[in-house]
Amino acid sequence: MNMIIRCLFILTMLSFSIASSPNDICFFRVYIINGIEDNIPVHVSIKGKIDLGGHTVDIGNHTLASGQEFDWKFGVVIGTYYSGEFLWGPKHATISVFNTFVFNTCFDLNIFAVQRCYWMVKPEGFYINIYNDKFPVGWKLAHSW
Repeated sequence: MNMIIRCLFILTMLSFSIASSPNDICFFRVYIINGIEDNIPVHVSIKGKIDLGGHTVDIGNHTLASGQEFDWKFGVVIGTYYSGEFLWGPKHATISVFNTFVFNTCFDLNIFAVQRCYWMVKPEGFYINIYNDKFPVGWKLAHSW
């Protein structure tokens, strides 16, 4: 049933084009939070593919101290994808920070609101949550280092 509602929503958004761009289905704001409690910062580089044509966007490089975060907002079209490259001390990982999995995890069916998705970097990996709850409430480990 939930999948039917999501499909109807996408079709509705496509047909009425209520977002700022005729091709946007909805808007998302993704947050990256350094949840590691030490003095070694997390370095993050975010790049994205914003449509099926392969147009790319570079959100840039960010260095996050413990407890620090950054976010960005974007319109979602079919094929939107963002990846993040993370460095923490000797650890390195490249993960998908926005794809179909993230859309399905964080989309709350409120078609008129900006959807929010939170990523928290921890020593054991990368956690995702639709809300910025106090860790570990509601957080799910999505990727390991």
